[in-house]
Amino acid sequence: MKIYNKIIPDHLFNRKGRNFGESWYTVVIYNNSDGYYLDNSGNKQVLFRFKRDKIPKKYQDIAIDAFLELSKKRHSNRGMAAGIPRGQQTSRHVTESGQSEASYIASNISGYFDRPLREHRGKLGTIRACRTTSFTLNNQELWQKGLPFIQYCNKLYKSFGGIYYTHQQKEWNRINSNLKIPSTVFTTVTSNYNWRTACHKDAGDFQGGLGNLVVVGQDFTGGYIGFPQFKLMIKISPGDFLLMDVHQYHCNTPIRGNGFRLSFVMYIREDMKLCKNLKKINQTKYLTI
Repeated sequence: MKIYNKIIPDHLFNRKGRNFGESWYTVVIYNNSDGYYLDNSGNKQVLFRFKRDKIPKKYQDIAIDAFLELSKKRHSNRGMAAGIPRGQQTSRHVTESGQSEASYIASNISGYFDRPLREHRGKLGTIRACRTTSFTLNNQELWQKGLPFIQYCNKLYKSFGGIYYTHQQKEWNRINSNLKIPSTVFTTVTSNYNWRTACHKDAGDFQGGLGNLVVVGQDFTGGYIGFPQFKLMIKISPGDFLLMDVHQYHCNTPIRGNGFRLSFVMYIREDMKLCKNLKKINQTKYLTI
């Protein structure tokens, strides 16, 4: 256990949406380690808990079989994590059709989500409404195939998460059963294919828990997790398990090689507990606030 300090304090850090290479970091974590930081009130908080070789090959293969093709599809909904293009000041731009979009990257969600489809926002009159994701709704066989992998990660979270797992379990118990991934404390999974995330903080997920990060794949190097303000990098590899504070700025180093890197983040969406009232638009069922 070690406490790490922010080398660059919040009020001086202006690199969100940017990339950081391996040479930026002065502390490199290779092996099992727990790292902490002091919050603004001087309280000790978990920055990361890193456990090597915790995902058996059986479950890595399940993850690849169930989610690889989904994760290759490109979307423009990842905001700052998609990066700020060269010459721009923000991560988004307005298209010819008037839509505000970030860069298209291979990042997708499965499970359940607390935002409506874009085309239904006007009819619902809100941007907060819960639903089954398109992948889970339309690919039930693949979703069921992938559940043992997610549930195994939940067991690791229970083993290593401590009070954070307890807090998340209490939050999970407040959520409608139709919006929960069974036998876990998660509602949502984000999967990323060969995507080097830019510097960002995760938004919209439960503040009292920790992000669960797993990497699978083959024939690649890099894609390590960095906390730029701390100048700390974790050399995560296929089969490793990482709990991390996703509300601190983080990003990936470059991904190299001819293979593929598939990463997963498992969490609860913070508005899920508020969704109670059934409303249907065409064939899409929502629980609204």
